Amino acid sequence: MKSYRVRVAVALAAAGIAVTACGGPVQAGSAAIVGQERITSSELNDEVRALRADLAANKIPEDQLRLPASLTQMVLLNISFSRQFQEFGRRKGVTATDRDIDNLATAQGGWPQFSKMLLASGIPTDRARDFLRAYVIRIRLMQQAGAGQDEASQQAAAQKVVQEADSTVPVKYSPRYGKYDPEQAIFVPDDRFGAASTAPAGGLPVGDAPAGGDAAGAAG
Repeated sequence: MKSYRVRVAVALAAAGIAVTACGGPVQAGSAAIVGQERITSSELNDEVRALRADLAANKIPEDQLRLPASLTQMVLLNISFSRQFQEFGRRKGVTATDRDIDNLATAQGGWPQFSKMLLASGIPTDRARDFLRAYVIRIRLMQQAGAGQDEASQQAAAQKVVQEADSTVPVKYSPRYGKYDPEQAIFVPDDRFGAASTAPAGGLPVGDAPAGGDAAGAAG
């Protein structure tokens, strides 16, 4: 389990303590199922196209992104994370307001700068608030679970929250998009299906998320 202390909020979906995919079949036409809610392949493709348009508008070259999975896989992970923790927070009575989200963006240098960081991490502009709402909810759940200022308590709380979220709002991914490794919290090559599918609007394999300030404290 990697450290909860990430350098930007958006790294959560790829840094090691995001969502854990469960086994079992996924309905045809679905990219993933989060609890009882489907993320359709059509919806995912639309969001990948939206992300590419946002990247172009902000002059961020797609071939210079450094993410740990394809663009399509990152968008799918980010949407899944958003929906899982918003639903889990609803069931636990934990919420995040628009003001909380704006405060988080302010702590990261303001919306213009933060939006570009989000885009470069595979989050389309129209999904930014959903993702950050889920992020703040997750931080608050971790605080309730005993996360303090030390890394050990943060990791223990993160693991507890993720395990409870996975059992309460399980996530299942279609193998069409690759094999999900819960230990790494990312898609990995799967010999059974060949290279991870990029779907009709798939992205390029990339590396690490861009550096930024630590958003954890701002969300508390």
